[in-house]
Amino acid sequence: MRLGVLLTASLLLTGCGYQAGSMMPPGVESIAVGIVENNTYFRQAEVTYTREVTRELIRRAHVDVRDRGQADAILTGRIITIPRVTLVEDRFDRLLEGGIVVRVEATLSDARTGEPIIEPFVVSRRAEFIVPRPENLQSAIDEAVRDAARDVVHRIQARSFVRER
Repeated sequence: MRLGVLLTASLLLTGCGYQAGSMMPPGVESIAVGIVENNTYFRQAEVTYTREVTRELIRRAHVDVRDRGQADAILTGRIITIPRVTLVEDRFDRLLEGGIVVRVEATLSDARTGEPIIEPFVVSRRAEFIVPRPENLQSAIDEAVRDAARDVVHRIQARSFVRER
């Protein structure tokens, strides 16, 4: 009886395409996070992005983050824009609520050949801030950049999953 249950469970798990481990592209077990360009006037956004994308790779993608010389692939990125928008003003035109949209471009390339493993793609994330609360433009940028980093890692995993199937 127990053997039958184990055999059935193993057949079901292998039959449904379930796999344990990393969902990175085939052959990518380690990634180097390259220098991120920042094409905006908001300094330090690239530092936050690099830190957060590294955390996501380690925590969610279960991939080793290494130096360029030891990695299978290199993840590069560019913060394209961070436009500010006014959402709510008071009767004296003072900002009460604002928002930003962070647009990030990312590419995953083979560390040996430089050829793209995943072609460049863009993710956009937005965040709002309310001035009367202890929120500000920088907290909104940090939130949106953190979300963009998470989306970049998810996109890489999703594209890898779709390609393999």
